[in-house]
Amino acid sequence: MATEERVKILGVCGSARKASTHWAVNLALETARSYPYVDTEYVCLGDYKLTPCTGCMQCFGWMHPADAQGPYCYEAKDDSGELLTKMMNSDGVILGSPIYTLGLTSLTRILQEKAHMFGPMSFTKFSGRMRNKPLGMITVGGVDTAGQESGGHDMWIWAQGIGMYTSGTWPTIDDPNPLAATLGGFVSTCDGRAIYGKSSLSKEACRTVPPTQGARNERAIRNVGRHVAADAMMLKLGRKAFADGGYDGPTVFPFTRYSVKPKKNSWVQHLIDTGKVEFVDKGKN
Repeated sequence: MATEERVKILGVCGSARKASTHWAVNLALETARSYPYVDTEYVCLGDYKLTPCTGCMQCFGWMHPADAQGPYCYEAKDDSGELLTKMMNSDGVILGSPIYTLGLTSLTRILQEKAHMFGPMSFTKFSGRMRNKPLGMITVGGVDTAGQESGGHDMWIWAQGIGMYTSGTWPTIDDPNPLAATLGGFVSTCDGRAIYGKSSLSKEACRTVPPTQGARNERAIRNVGRHVAADAMMLKLGRKAFADGGYDGPTVFPFTRYSVKPKKNSWVQHLIDTGKVEFVDKGKN
């Protein structure tokens, strides 16, 4: 089957270990590749140097260089720029995180914080670059209610903040109900023979007969891959059809008036110089 359009799905494992979450994200990517129009890439955050955000604001538009070639952390000079560029160049993202102490991992949270430059408040040249792309969510807990859904909520609200849509895990003809979850791949290793093992989410590693939990885990995870892949293509084709049809829509632009004095050669200064933003002294309406 030949297809003119293709989509690329980026799988991100938010663990320092390559264990259950690594296995789950790769299963979702493998399933996404079952569609002939899908390419995938996988990254594990544990393989990258990531330094917590300090709120230095150097990546905000009034300091951010107008000639920046890509997202970049100007204080830490870590690997977040490489990861954010991979996100920008993808058509959809599958994000997986283990649940540690009822929440997402610190590595996952660092990536989320560094991605704020895609949002409106940072007002950089990269604002909006993740808009109208799908996010598939995978959270892995050692017990059935270890915080998987609250971790998924954190992923969902982050996705909303940078303009992404979240894809669910609706049952499909290939993987019908019962699933581990329908909002995302919210799965558990509780019935795995080794709950911290590499494939403890799988049917094969399940200690129960029949392997009920493993089966439900796999169904949910595979459906994450299917829905992100299909949603990415539908959104990509939809954006193209919208533009080709000449339809009017909102022009996304965070600020038309700015009261923080921008640095020389910054992105906001460029917008002021080109007449797109009006600089207004603080205290004036």
